[in-house]
Amino acid sequence: MRIATIDVGTNSTRILVADVEDGEVRPLFKTGKVTRLGRGVKETGRLSKEGIEATVGALKEFKAIVERFNVEKVVVVTTEAARRAENAEEFLNRVRELGFKIDVLSDRDEAELVFLANLKVFKPKGKAMTVDLGGGSTEVVYGNETSVEFLKSLKFGVVFLYEEFGEDLVKLEEFIRGELLKVKEEIEPSQDFTVFAVGGTITSVVAMEEKMEVYKPEVVHGYRVTKHLIDKWYKHLSSLPIEERKKVVGLEENRADVIIPGLAFFKVFCEVFSKESLTVSEVGLLYGLALREALNG
Repeated sequence: MRIATIDVGTNSTRILVADVEDGEVRPLFKTGKVTRLGRGVKETGRLSKEGIEATVGALKEFKAIVERFNVEKVVVVTTEAARRAENAEEFLNRVRELGFKIDVLSDRDEAELVFLANLKVFKPKGKAMTVDLGGGSTEVVYGNETSVEFLKSLKFGVVFLYEEFGEDLVKLEEFIRGELLKVKEEIEPSQDFTVFAVGGTITSVVAMEEKMEVYKPEVVHGYRVTKHLIDKWYKHLSSLPIEERKKVVGLEENRADVIIPGLAFFKVFCEVFSKESLTVSEVGLLYGLALREALNG
């Protein structure tokens, strides 16, 4: 069966078209747009008119993609911004008017889908952790292929961090370190575990390092990003004004502001968990949703 999964996130809206059969997923097409549905939600408690319009505009484009690929089933979910916003129903109704059924995914379901999909794809030996840094929340899951030992949805992502701290790097890192130390204390992880990093920040590191004028998921997926590489780009980009960052090859223009809190997060993560490298994964929520359909089918 040919399906499309659509993830309406706090920072970006993305689509994956795939064929699913016998518990397997074969991706055919993937794209996304930075739409900032969650801009201002932390401060106002509401989805902004601009965020709603940008997201609805992207979904109209995705509807044409669905038709072009002769998709048989469409699965649309939205996450943290809609979970928080008091006017979420207004946005959900706009999406339904396009002919899409949309669900507000719980933070637990979001985290488990990403974790289990990564374990199926990478088949790590021993313990593993997925860290999915989004726009409005960050999901951390730890365990192995038979059990989830720890799951937490941290109520901040790159958009919320940027709105809260701007580019005050000292306060930004201090906050992230405090939150991650609490996570580490709860998990009490073994020293030897693999980390799969998911989201636009960490994939951007690869795209910038490899000077990708056109994004290449096949290069990004499985790429080992070292702590040194994260530190390098964090120092470089935070030294540039936003307008200069927009010219950096491999970095989406609309990510030029939120890339700083994103890199700060992964810098501090590596320090707190004593990790010299992370494995970059293209297996995020879109793939997890497709895999769920494949297994249910």
